Amino acid sequence: MTTIEQAAAVGIEEAVPPSGRWQRFDALTERWGELLNPILVKESRQALKSKQFSITFALVLAFGWIWSMLGVAWIGPEIYSENRGGDMFVGYFLILSFPLLVIVPFTAFRSLASEREDGTYELLSISTLRPRQVIGGKLATALLQMMVYLSAMAPCLAFTYFLRGIDFLTILWVIFWIFTASTALSIFGLLLATATQARHWQVVLSVLLVLGLGIVFLLSISLMLQFVQFGGRLGFQQREFWIANAAFLTAVLAYCLLAWCIAASQLAFASENRSTNVRRVMLLHQVLFAGWIAYLFAEYPAEEAVLFYMSLLAVHWYVLGAFMTGEWPQLSTRVKRSLPQTLLGRVFLTWFNPGPGTGYVFAVVNLAAGLLMGWGALYAWFQFVPGRSWRIGPEAMASFGLAALCYVVIFLGLGRLIVAGLRRFFPVNMLLSVLLHVVLTQAAWIVPFVFLAMSDFRDQYSLLHITNWPWTLAEVADEQLTDLELAAVLISLPVAAMFVLAANLPGIVAEVRHERLARPRRVEEEDAQIEAELHPPQPVQISPWD
Repeated sequence: MTTIEQAAAVGIEEAVPPSGRWQRFDALTERWGELLNPILVKESRQALKSKQFSITFALVLAFGWIWSMLGVAWIGPEIYSENRGGDMFVGYFLILSFPLLVIVPFTAFRSLASEREDGTYELLSISTLRPRQVIGGKLATALLQMMVYLSAMAPCLAFTYFLRGIDFLTILWVIFWIFTASTALSIFGLLLATATQARHWQVVLSVLLVLGLGIVFLLSISLMLQFVQFGGRLGFQQREFWIANAAFLTAVLAYCLLAWCIAASQLAFASENRSTNVRRVMLLHQVLFAGWIAYLFAEYPAEEAVLFYMSLLAVHWYVLGAFMTGEWPQLSTRVKRSLPQTLLGRVFLTWFNPGPGTGYVFAVVNLAAGLLMGWGALYAWFQFVPGRSWRIGPEAMASFGLAALCYVVIFLGLGRLIVAGLRRFFPVNMLLSVLLHVVLTQAAWIVPFVFLAMSDFRDQYSLLHITNWPWTLAEVADEQLTDLELAAVLISLPVAAMFVLAANLPGIVAEVRHERLARPRRVEEEDAQIEAELHPPQPVQISPWD
């Protein structure tokens, strides 16, 4: 080889970069990226390159720098002698909480709502991606944006610790809860995006979501100010503080899981089963709710805890029942192929099937079981501790639970009948069904109150106010009714509930009579082929010499 050829070969070797650790790392990250959710990859590229994210991120950095300068100048020479880290932390929290509690959840809502408005979601629905993967990808994109904003403000938050006046545990506690709140709000934003495809309803939901996020933002600032100034270190030293945090975190996670399942079911095809998994999560709510109340009642026995449990349980199942009674009564052929066929299965599992009638019974039965458990715990404690004085005895609590159950049976049943009647003329979606139930409960006490406002009975309770469910339940719990009024309430409400339940029986019976259909041979062959592709048979060793 000549000298010229050798020089050319050396030049070529210098121009081509050698394969080293960085190339192997890049190839490894490329393979990891292929394993990620494709919605996450697509949404991350679009979100991080968008003007909205660039402007918001630049404003976060700018306001963080401005507050650092102004805060230090405002504190002045006292920064060396006094504990002013809490004051600086308030400003940084205000800058960080706005994008996390307002911008990120609304962006998650619009990312899914715009696809359903423009019709681009149909391209995703015909792909191999499942609805849960779509929701997971949208949520993961929101989490990525949260981490970016948090990483930008992390040095500023750490700076407040060195100024004294705020401990490290308080900083971590605030960051944890603001991150959890942002995640929960993002999930509920995705849930609202799946509520309807109509553009006018999406505009209404956008306005309501912005108002709700603004209220949450202001409440978070108020709570954080009170906690940092008054309850920081003292709260961490109390056992009740951590119990309350654990209970609230359990509730947040449970409702986030429910919102996740509902959003995924709304994105599924109309022929699929949209209700069974959601109702399983509702049953899990019942177990967690009862478990926490039992623990709290065992630790701090008080009739107010049972009263709060019964009230919250009635509201909980009425709201969930409003969603379930808005489902379509017709079952697709695919859903009928998965119905229970044994006697025990039809008795206990039929109520997990889609349909407004089964949802109505599911809500009423769970509410009755929960109220009976609460009253049983109070009655048992009343018998075991006879010397204690009770403000609300088992008799008054039983009357309160019966009245609350009757109100839920009446309002849910009337709402279901109205929705079934309206569907004869035009389609009623689940959002309209929920709004109808809200209007029904509000009209039950507003309309009689307006008519009785000009009479002599507006200031004192009478049987004319029996449709006013908040006033009636309060009078029953406080034992302010006479024996005759209490008897009239406890007779008229169950009778009305029985009439409403009887009016709903034909629809309930029609849904219960659905029988399981056998799968066609073609469907069985396709399912077997899909199962074989997902879980191929493993080789079995027959001889040790093979």
